[in-house]
Amino acid sequence: MSPLWRQARAWLLPALQPQDGDEASLLAELASGRAQLWLAPGAAVVTELCREGETLSAHVWLAGGRLEAVMALRPGIEAWARGCGCAALTLQGRPGWSRLLRAHGYVARGDELRRSL
Repeated sequence: MSPLWRQARAWLLPALQPQDGDEASLLAELASGRAQLWLAPGAAVVTELCREGETLSAHVWLAGGRLEAVMALRPGIEAWARGCGCAALTLQGRPGWSRLLRAHGYVARGDELRRSL
């Protein structure tokens, strides 16, 4: 187990739902580079790149930890996604995320939040 994962594990495992797979599959995605781990003091986020037809987007797969720390990762993740050529950043979450992220340019599309980059 990597030191980075040891640091992030307690924040991310509670966010991992059965439909997302298990810890082993998450670690395999991270090890392969298909998923990216982001750390801040007090929080962690996992992203993945997704292709929607011809359009590339970044998706926040998992997030956990202190809200302020998760939000502190947002600008860096958005900049990274733009640098990868992504047209949007997406995530799914509880209704509170919609209220919080609206001020940062995210709009609800069904159960997904999306921000054009």
